[in-house]
Amino acid sequence: MTVTDEIVQNALIEKKVLTKTQAKTLKHVMEQKGLTLQEVVLEHDWIPDEVLGEILAELYGVEYVKLSDQSISESLLGIVPFQLASHQHVIPFAKEGDTLKVAFADPSNAELISALAKKTNLQIKPYLATQRDIKASLKFYNRDINQKFSKLLKGAMADLSKIESLQDTAKILDAIILFAFQNNASDIHLEPHKNFLIVRCRMDGILQVIAEFPMEIEDFLITRIKVLANLRTDEHRAAQDGRFKIELENNEITLRVSIIPVYQGEKAVLRLLSSSNQELSLETIGYSAHNLEVIQSNIKKTHGILLMTGPTGSGKTTTLYTLLKKLNSSEINISTIEDPIEYQMEGINQIQVNAKTNLTFADGLRALLRQDPDVIMVGEIRDEETASIAINASLTGHLVLATLHTNDAASTLPRMLDMNVEGFLLAATVQMVIAQRLVRKICEQCKEPYQVTQNTLHDIAISNHIQDNLAQMFSEQIQDKESMVTFYRGRGCATCNQSGYKGRIAIAEVMNISTEMRQLILEKATPRQLEERAIEEGMITMFLDGIQKVVGGITTLEEVLRVMRV
Repeated sequence: MTVTDEIVQNALIEKKVLTKTQAKTLKHVMEQKGLTLQEVVLEHDWIPDEVLGEILAELYGVEYVKLSDQSISESLLGIVPFQLASHQHVIPFAKEGDTLKVAFADPSNAELISALAKKTNLQIKPYLATQRDIKASLKFYNRDINQKFSKLLKGAMADLSKIESLQDTAKILDAIILFAFQNNASDIHLEPHKNFLIVRCRMDGILQVIAEFPMEIEDFLITRIKVLANLRTDEHRAAQDGRFKIELENNEITLRVSIIPVYQGEKAVLRLLSSSNQELSLETIGYSAHNLEVIQSNIKKTHGILLMTGPTGSGKTTTLYTLLKKLNSSEINISTIEDPIEYQMEGINQIQVNAKTNLTFADGLRALLRQDPDVIMVGEIRDEETASIAINASLTGHLVLATLHTNDAASTLPRMLDMNVEGFLLAATVQMVIAQRLVRKICEQCKEPYQVTQNTLHDIAISNHIQDNLAQMFSEQIQDKESMVTFYRGRGCATCNQSGYKGRIAIAEVMNISTEMRQLILEKATPRQLEERAIEEGMITMFLDGIQKVVGGITTLEEVLRVMRV
């Protein structure tokens, strides 16, 4: 049985645990934030977890389980890999003979239940658990890997004399990679210093030290990485790049490797690449309903160029691949030219730029045009030649998606003109420009409300030169200088490593290119003029999108200011 949000809402009203007034608010918040009914109900604490769980279980026709009351063993967690558990919102919590008891957020997903049975070779008995309870229980995976990681570190530090080969360091490297993977880190840094090797992981965009090793094992670790990535182990004076796959505890992890010589030795950075079956959607990335509507209308077009901009690490590639995923079908030919290929996707032809064979973005793009493409993605427009070919491709019946580096959407169009793209060609081809940043999300396990006065907001606005923006957002809430506005923050807990943040979400602006905007491009308007016109036509600036997420309790004002650097 499919249990829709409407069915759940009616059941909650019928059982008198949700008022009709709350139901109206619920619908409004769901539409505004793009959240599910469960997320909104639990976020506002309208209904206790157990009450909601019992009602949902009754609707699904299964038993309810409160995971926080369960003692979940390490052996059980090993049956269902962390990646599968976190992506599909499932937790194994008990095993009786050949039957595995699994908590689902959606126990009606027969396909998932069948896949779990096949993967585990066990009969699956589904139970209902709330989304909040499942998310909280995912920390058990982190608990186990953190304990293993600490144990390995202590062992390595206690008996360095036994570390005499690559095999001895393999377990240490495996533990570092698994720790990074299960803590959703994007990069691992191994940095040599005079007396020790520091290991840092970039989690939610921020580098955090996770371990320090004596320098005696630096050479072993770097050599182990070189062997895995098929790099030269006798080369210590030149930069080397590679990649490798490794399977750890039923998880296949792909890593891109960069090794460079530094004063104290060699530094390695390992980028963890998401698998091709990752569940990507613009909603989960953080795009608002308004921005989604603009994007949907533009990706349906059969020609033109869609531009994506933002600094390195702002999630541009992830968003572009999400768009490609929506476009991907057996009826069209999608090809990409990238450096490097971040995600491997079925049904898409991907070309890797290769300087050694003189395969540049421009050369690769020329070659792709002879491959009968419908959609082309250009990893980055770096020069005048690539820009010219991309524009001409979009003129000849191809939909082109491309990235470049500017601070906002409005600056992107003058940047293309700076690369000697003719104004009339740019005006005729560009359909949409997306600018994006990533902000850290407040940890759901330790989120708490707090209030600030207008005076405090005014001081923040003055110091950051954002008076007009804040006044626009909070005009309804603030009536006088003593009025209070509710914000949210994370206290810090074990789940978020005491940071108050867990995960990241996009803040974005989506500029639709209208007839009036095309005229401004022809007139070589300034970024300010382009932005003002776009705002008049309904564009929500990236900063205001961030402020909306602050008001919604998704992130903090400090975090928006940090990534915007206003």
